[in-house]
Amino acid sequence: MNLFPRKFKERTLVAQNRLEVLDEGSPMANTAPPGAAKARQQKGGLMMARKDGSSPAAGEASPAGATVPPLSTYIPSAGMDATLERSTDRPRKKVYLTTVRKEQPLKRYTRDLARSRDGQERRDKAKHGKEDADPVEECMTTASFNFILKDSTKKTRLERKTLAIKAVERMRTMHVPMDLETYNNLLALLVDSPDQDCAVRPFKLYEEMKDDCREGVLKPDLQTFSHLLQACERTGAFDKAFDLLSEMKLEFGLLPDTNMYNKLLGFCVLQRDEHRASSLFEEMKNGKVQPNVHTYNSLMNVFAENPAELLAQMFDDMIRQNIPPNRRTYNTLMRSCQRQGDYDKAFKLFEELKAEPLEPDVVTYNILIDMCKERIDFLQGNASSGAAANPNRRNEEQQESRIKGVCMLASSLFNEMDEKEIRPNTFTYNALMGVLARCADLRIFTVFHSMKEDAEEEEKDRHKLQVLLDNGDLMDSEGALMLAGLGDNTNGNGILMDDKSGAALRGHYQRLLIGDDYLARQSAFGVKPDITTYHTLLTAAERMGKAETAYELFDEMKEHGIQPDVVTYIKMMGVCCLNKETDRAYDLFQEASEKMVVPDIELYNAFVNVLAEAGDPEVFDSFQRFTTDRTNNLKPNADTYGALLDVCHLTKDIERARSVVDDMQARGLVPTITTYNKLMMVFVAANDPAIREIFDMLKQRNDPGPNLETYTILLAFYSARADPQCLHLFEDMKKTGIDPDCRVFNIMLQYCAKLRDDVVRAKKKSLKFFFELKLRELTPDIDTYNALMEVFAVTGDPLIFKVFEEMIENSIVPNKTTFSTLIKEKKGLDMLRKAGEKGLLDPHPDAIEEGGLIPPD
Repeated sequence: MNLFPRKFKERTLVAQNRLEVLDEGSPMANTAPPGAAKARQQKGGLMMARKDGSSPAAGEASPAGATVPPLSTYIPSAGMDATLERSTDRPRKKVYLTTVRKEQPLKRYTRDLARSRDGQERRDKAKHGKEDADPVEECMTTASFNFILKDSTKKTRLERKTLAIKAVERMRTMHVPMDLETYNNLLALLVDSPDQDCAVRPFKLYEEMKDDCREGVLKPDLQTFSHLLQACERTGAFDKAFDLLSEMKLEFGLLPDTNMYNKLLGFCVLQRDEHRASSLFEEMKNGKVQPNVHTYNSLMNVFAENPAELLAQMFDDMIRQNIPPNRRTYNTLMRSCQRQGDYDKAFKLFEELKAEPLEPDVVTYNILIDMCKERIDFLQGNASSGAAANPNRRNEEQQESRIKGVCMLASSLFNEMDEKEIRPNTFTYNALMGVLARCADLRIFTVFHSMKEDAEEEEKDRHKLQVLLDNGDLMDSEGALMLAGLGDNTNGNGILMDDKSGAALRGHYQRLLIGDDYLARQSAFGVKPDITTYHTLLTAAERMGKAETAYELFDEMKEHGIQPDVVTYIKMMGVCCLNKETDRAYDLFQEASEKMVVPDIELYNAFVNVLAEAGDPEVFDSFQRFTTDRTNNLKPNADTYGALLDVCHLTKDIERARSVVDDMQARGLVPTITTYNKLMMVFVAANDPAIREIFDMLKQRNDPGPNLETYTILLAFYSARADPQCLHLFEDMKKTGIDPDCRVFNIMLQYCAKLRDDVVRAKKKSLKFFFELKLRELTPDIDTYNALMEVFAVTGDPLIFKVFEEMIENSIVPNKTTFSTLIKEKKGLDMLRKAGEKGLLDPHPDAIEEGGLIPPD
């Protein structure tokens, strides 16, 4: 039987003579490398190159008379392969085939055609089996185990944990002793576990280690306890960390180094444990352990809520010891200024930071932008901490100008972040939008659009990175660093970190663990609109009167899977008040109940406010149903009754207002001074002199006693009626220790303007009130000057010119009331013309033109 057909022998001969069998479509079918023709002639091969260096085509006779068969001739058939497989009784003859590939025409590939496929599979399986061999099973000595444990840095965290568990089990099975290096390597791997095993396994291993210590085999070192403290850090077991510190010192005679003290001080920061932090710092000084910048940073964070002078003292101590501050130092000091409401000092520190060779980070800018938001609250008199701004000390125009300045500052800080390529996070966007919302600035919607674009880009980046992690192209620790923008390959741009990125978010999660969510959000990674984002946008839409925009945002919020909470529905009730949409308010209240959002009394009060704004009598029926519904455990409070009194004010219903207060007392609620002030407003609306009875009752009880608002309401009532009791009430207010504000003085000036029968007395009284206002360092507003104009216009007093001059000096623009007050009096009109001739109206041409109050000559 002929096992090797003729054509196969020809192909074999070609292969043995190292002659390339080329594909007809190959780029080398008609070409050959330089010198190839000569080499072929010398070897006497079947293929001879032409003089021009090309090869004969398939089937074409060569110069030597041989015919080159096509490539398909050399491909063995299936039957031939079967014949080769059956020929196991004779020695296998090596048969090689050398080929080229189209993509690499100059590279040769040689393979043995006679090698059986089964043999190849066995060799491949053996090869893969060797690669997949478990290195733990090959270890026999302590040193070999230490080597594989230490050489596992390129594995994922889960693989490292598995490796550690396998190593422990095998060492126990084979009775291989563990030395200090083994224990430290195992602790390092178990502490970095991606699951909750880090809360148990490291400490179990430490207990086994202590058994070896008692036998005198080994003794733990600082690295051992450092790993254990890291396990405490990851699990929030801070008290256990301090127990380990005592054990380390008492049982093993080890003294902590600077890094270990810093880690323990970090635990004190998270627990706000000032006493323990002070003890640790004193222990460092007594043990002559040199503190560093991280020591002082942690110490300042522990005492961050103390007066700023204490932190300044620590900062000075750092400088005296030649310890240069870092970025975290300045961030800590600025955050302290934020707590203390020291706006100017925070920005001074910011300038000092930039003067140093340091760069601010996202936390730095978040602190400053958030302070801009708080500054606007201060200017508007809505500050929640610190001294609230007194609106009487600045007129409306000045206040508006300062608020716009703060808004511009926040915007410039955000733009500066972009210039420095510092990527904002969710907190940054929310803080900036909070500033714009307080200013009713339309740019808030542009910022929100940018926020959504950033969120989409980051989502794409996270997806790309996750693909790399899933494909094994990145270790999970490396991927986490890239997500955090901390890796070497991110060029500072950084794909921001999501909630599953691991160790770099440890501090973030610890702050959440202890409830310090504000600082956690301030330093968190990533951009994604959250419920705070939408609350801010809803507030802005309400302030701008954009009800439809608010409804669209509310729907968008739910479409993105953000579930509305009680605060959301309360804000939506405020939006309903814009157009007095009682039906929509009712639907929202029902929706809140159906979606398992437990309605609280604040939400119900917001719903009642919508009905009150609309003056809807249905509010009383709704209140009756609410109070008799036994399915809810809610009870009306003072704000609920206040909303009912607002309805009575609109309807001028005194009897219902009295019944509301009686019902409030019957339910065991004590009416507040705000309640009585609202009740008095009902009497004002009805023009009922019985208002004095309520005031006298408050004076007698003195709990609650009349406040500034109470006096203001009654003074306005008497002033409108030109009642002389206005003067007595004003003096009584000052005797009780209540300082009048600018509104009160304006009311008194308006009272003087109504004394038309005695213009001399009116002028004298008005000047007295005006000078007293100045003496109390209150800033007059447009209503103050308009009241003075009304007093002087009757007689055409030249003091009108002085009023205009002072308005110019205080940058107060006359309004329509100013000019109409002068025009309705003949002498006042003459004085207005003369004021124009004196140029006192030149700074305000727009106001005059707008009012159209000065007719042409």
